[in-house]
Amino acid sequence: MRATLISCCVLLAGCANDLRVDHPFETDTPGELVIVEVLEGGLKRVRVDATSKTAQVFLDLDEGREMKLEEAFSSNGWELSFKRDKIGVNSGPNAPTGTVDVAVLSGVDFDALTQAPATGLGPDTGNGVFNPVGLEGGWYFYDLGVHRLVPRTELMYVLHTSAGAYVKLRMLEYYDAAGTPASITLEYAPIAAP
Repeated sequence: MRATLISCCVLLAGCANDLRVDHPFETDTPGELVIVEVLEGGLKRVRVDATSKTAQVFLDLDEGREMKLEEAFSSNGWELSFKRDKIGVNSGPNAPTGTVDVAVLSGVDFDALTQAPATGLGPDTGNGVFNPVGLEGGWYFYDLGVHRLVPRTELMYVLHTSAGAYVKLRMLEYYDAAGTPASITLEYAPIAAP
């Protein structure tokens, strides 16, 4: 009986990485929460540290930088916010003063898209265009076989930014090289207006 109890405890401990006290998302992470790498052709690769359980990270796509909370609310110049796996858009019911429009495209080649669609752009919905409903939908699916979030690479997002520009965006990773969750990587690039 004792061996069975110990085995169960070991198995449960192995499945509970998120409960470790040294895990990075147990406290707010100091330092830069958004790192932007400029690549060829105006493409930007962004790494967002969304590991905090309490804080949101605001991303200004126009300037390619993080906006701290006070600036995000006073300027309203952010496009996306991140909190763990949740991604918010600066528009719709959750950000009623925001003006960012977004469209979700499926099965479109990222590199080939050079112009925003003439239809389909609009404010975020109450559920959030990025966020999943159940096990499917949104920017990722949950792989039960490996217990990991996997970005849906067939989806691309077009955003009309707060400064009036158009960008295409795709989600690449939810984990960093060490396997830390909520270490999100995405890419975006400017495109022409419809």
